[in-house]
Amino acid sequence: MHPAAPVVPDLSVLQPLPPQTRLEGLRAEIAAARIVDCGMVHERVLRAADGQTPLPSDMPNGVVRAGLCPMPVRRQRLACSHTAARVRMIEAVGLLQDAEDPAVAALQNRIGELDARIGRIDHARGDAELAHALACRDGDAAARDDAAAKIAETGRQFTRALADLDALRSDLLAAMDRQLAKTRAAGGISPAG
Repeated sequence: MHPAAPVVPDLSVLQPLPPQTRLEGLRAEIAAARIVDCGMVHERVLRAADGQTPLPSDMPNGVVRAGLCPMPVRRQRLACSHTAARVRMIEAVGLLQDAEDPAVAALQNRIGELDARIGRIDHARGDAELAHALACRDGDAAARDDAAAKIAETGRQFTRALADLDALRSDLLAAMDRQLAKTRAAGGISPAG
């Protein structure tokens, strides 16, 4: 006897949300998302009880990191390097492409540049944390101090990037509001409510 075949739902009956309805939903999600200066804690190297010796991993010169925040947290944080939350911003700009708003192209460029910048800062922080851990392990005070300075610099860079992210979010929300107001004025959607 053969087991029953699984029931596959007919997804063709599902209709995508109208662009303006999706834009309203994205606007609410982007406005509610948090920008948290976590100090890129996921790059921190875990240490032994002595506070200096890095916990080794299975990789050559590898160390154990603090690890990423849980996915539900990252989903709500625009600033996390390893988040999909900024994808909502990119999607929103895509929905604004037909809005005839001259700021839209600039927003798209700013989001891409800022996303790449946060990624570069994150990688630099990870490299500096590793260098610091290995210098502590090896007793190399000069390398330790150099790595500590790089860790501090990446912290400052991240804080500046978050200020830019907050300004970008404000500009994106304003562009979304302009598009939604134009659509409402044309009788396209009702105000949220």
